[in-house]
Amino acid sequence: GKACRGAPVDFFSHLGTSNRLNPSQHIDLDEVARIAKQYGLHIKVIGAADSATGTDSINLPLSRSRADYIARELAQRGVPTGNITATHTGGIDDYAPDEANRHTRLLLFYNSPEHIQ
Repeated sequence: GKACRGAPVDFFSHLGTSNRLNPSQHIDLDEVARIAKQYGLHIKVIGAADSATGTDSINLPLSRSRADYIARELAQRGVPTGNITATHTGGIDDYAPDEANRHTRLLLFYNSPEHIQ
């Protein structure tokens, strides 16, 4: 089906950048890439920005940049680009503290990209 398999993996960013907040998350990227390649999984990468600290004109390109950055990192680790779908949400305010809204989320799917919505 269209269901995500397992818990999402989030990468948090510094304010106004695509840079990861915690460099130790390289290990998470390595592991996601290893699992995706081993099982032929497709990855949906969703970039987000904190609506409390930016306008739509800032947050839309920033969230896109965050998604593209993580997608490139996965591709550099050998995940086929055809198995990666990058999208973005712009500014969100779903979580407290505000820093939690600056993230890029990875969802893993068994299905092909056209089934990922």
